[in-house]
Parts: sequence; structure tokens; C-alpha cells
Amino acid sequence: MAKKDKIASQISNADKKTTYGESINMLDEKEKEQRKLMKNMQENIKLAIDSAVKLNILPKLKFCFVHVNWFFSTIVDNNITYFPAEYAIGVFSLENGIEDVHHVIVSAKIPLGFRREALETSQTTHNIPVEYPGGETDFATMYRKLVDFLEPRKTLNKYPPLYTTNNCMGAVQSLLTRLTNAAQKDSEQFKVYELESLFIHLANEAYKKRTDREIKYIPAYAKHIFTRFTYIFESGFECSFHKFTDGGCKCCSQSVLQQWAWTLCEEFCKPLEVIMRPKTHYPIKPDSTPEMTYSMSNMKIEDDSQLEAESNAILSMTGVSEQHRLKVSTRTYQDEIRRRNDSKQIEVIDHSKLDVAGDKADKCKQKYLDEKSTRLPGWMQPSNSGSLFASTSTMNCDKNDEKHFPVIVAGRGISFRSQIETAKAPLGKGQGHS
Repeated sequence: MAKKDKIASQISNADKKTTYGESINMLDEKEKEQRKLMKNMQENIKLAIDSAVKLNILPKLKFCFVHVNWFFSTIVDNNITYFPAEYAIGVFSLENGIEDVHHVIVSAKIPLGFRREALETSQTTHNIPVEYPGGETDFATMYRKLVDFLEPRKTLNKYPPLYTTNNCMGAVQSLLTRLTNAAQKDSEQFKVYELESLFIHLANEAYKKRTDREIKYIPAYAKHIFTRFTYIFESGFECSFHKFTDGGCKCCSQSVLQQWAWTLCEEFCKPLEVIMRPKTHYPIKPDSTPEMTYSMSNMKIEDDSQLEAESNAILSMTGVSEQHRLKVSTRTYQDEIRRRNDSKQIEVIDHSKLDVAGDKADKCKQKYLDEKSTRLPGWMQPSNSGSLFASTSTMNCDKNDEKHFPVIVAGRGISFRSQIETAKAPLGKGQGHS
């Protein structure tokens, strides 16, 4: 097929293709379009920041943050597509922090063949159960709720850009494509911008008043700042589901938005003369007693047998489930009692004290020597004196004497000297042949 395409392209000047069958010209056009989008993104962010600085309203300027957790990813038309588990969109400003949040847990049916990967991803990251009964199942309904949330924040009849980190960019674009396709709308109405680029343009203005930061290193700061995870264990800002989930504060999408907001406030609030307030611009550790009392009073007991069954359904690489491994590896009370009754007492003998231990010691010594003698070769048989190597010690032979040295039991039974003595001259005409 490759040869035919090559010949056809040479004859008709057709477009060349990659090994995946993609048009090279089409890929070049996509790359140019991507560079154009990046350039427009930088220009739009810079224009918004510069306009706010001129009007002296930069602390009041609002931005929309978005974060997505997913169950699994797959490749469709050489593009990675993510199946969402939850997503959160928050409105942020340096003056008021996170002002409003739109959070959704996705409970749509997992496609055939991806359930195992979805379960594994859930257990290692966000812990959201597959097809959680309290979430949204219709992507068209999710689209309408998202539009209703962003509608009051339109400017010039356009939705505001959605900011996310570079490593989450693909998941956010995949989510918006899935929502717009379900509602049969154009996906171009939503613009996704890099949060690192927003940081760069904010730092270009705010770092002018900071002596502990250098403006020439701003791109390096932007690349590193959102990977520090300074506030990853700050609880109290996660969604209602992750609030009672172990480790939920570090994986919840709603909590991640708050972590991004605190990071920006830590860097830019003081140079922009914004008064920082607790829980808005930085976290505090509240008294756990009222929160614990409230949690205990509102505790609900639910049957998690279905979730446990799904967890036990995951097999290891050897095809064994966790439930079966625990079942066969644990002892019952009856097994433990039987094991103790069948066990034999260990008798420890100190052979260094056998000469002064009396008749009993002599009997044990003789028994030990008899057992050893049955497993040793004849030349290593112990004498009556009790020394294991008495017979070898009485041999008056040179240790370097290869002829009289005892033959190794595990060897071929031929000494090295006998091999030398019986060696024959090589046949044929060699260099020393006369």
C-alpha cells in the first residue's frame, strides 16, 4: 500500500502521507493553525492584562479556571480522547479568590472494554466509583448547565476563555468536544488557554514590585509554580463526595481550583496591594471539633457491597483477585490452633560444650557424628576423637601436592597432575614438527 501511494503521488503529484496514513500537508496545516491559536492566546491575555492595568482594576479582573478528572483515555484518529469522571469550573479574581464553582460528577455508562482501566484509574487517583449513582449521565444536560453557568460572564457575546494547566489541556478540550457534540453545537465557541501563560503576563506586571523575583526567570517560574503542590493536603474546600473520601482533598477537581487560586494569590496579592484574607487568599487550619461534630451528626450508613464487588473484580497480572488472595492467604482460628499443636519443639545443642556436658552430651555428640559420617566421603570420615577432620589432619602430605591431594567428590575424579602426565603431543604438522 505504501509503494502504491508513493507511485500514485509521483504520477499525480498527490499529497504524501505518514506511516499512519495521515496527510503531511494536513499535518502542516494543523501545526500552523496551532501556532496561530497560541499567538492569539498570548495576544488576548496580554490585551486583557494591559487594559486592566490602565484602568487600575487588575485585582478585580475575573478568570475562569477548569480542571478535569477522567476514568480512561483512548486514541481516536491519532488524538487522545478522555472519558471524564468529574470536572469543575471556578470564577477567580485576585481580590475575592474563588467566587463561584460549577462542579459535576459524571456517571455516564462506561463503554465496553474500558471498565477495568476505569476502575484502576479511579482507585489510584480520584476514587470516584464507576457509574456513581449520584452523578450526571447525559452529556447534553451537562452542556446546558455549563452554558447557564457561563452565560452571565459573556463579553461581547462570547464565552470567557477557560484556563487550565498544560498537563490538563487535552482532558479539558476532550470534555468540551464531548459536551458540544452531545448538544450538537460548535466546539469553537469555547476557548481553552494555558494557566502558565496567564501567570507569565500577571508576573510581568506584579514582579516589578518584588525584589525576591527576577523578571527574566518568569517563564521558568510559570513552568514550575503549578507543580509544587504546596496546598495539596489542605482540606475543607473539596466537593461533597470527596469530603468524606480518604485523600480526596488532593484529587478533587474543586479542590485543585482552590489550590491554583492560592498559588496566584501568594505570588501577586502583596505586590498589587491586595489585602489577603484567610480561606480566600490562603488556607487556615480550623478547629476540627465543630466539623467533626457536624460530620458525625450527618453521617449516613450506606451499603457499599456493590463498590467492594467492583473493587474485587479487578484481577492482578496473574489473574487473581484481591478478595481471593486475602481468602487463601489468611489463617482461620482452627488452622492456627492445629498448626500450633502439630509443631515440634526445637532442641538446640551447643557443640562447643559437649566435652563437659556429661553422658547425655556424649550421646548427643556421638549421634551427631554418626549423622555427619553418613553424608561425608570416605576420606573425610571423622575419627573417634570427635574431630570432623581428624583423618585429614593426620595425613602428612604437602598441600600443594596435586598427585596425593584427595579427589574432589563432585568433580570428574581425575587429578590435575594425572591429566598432565597422560597428556599426548598434538597430531599433525605443527610449527615444531621435524
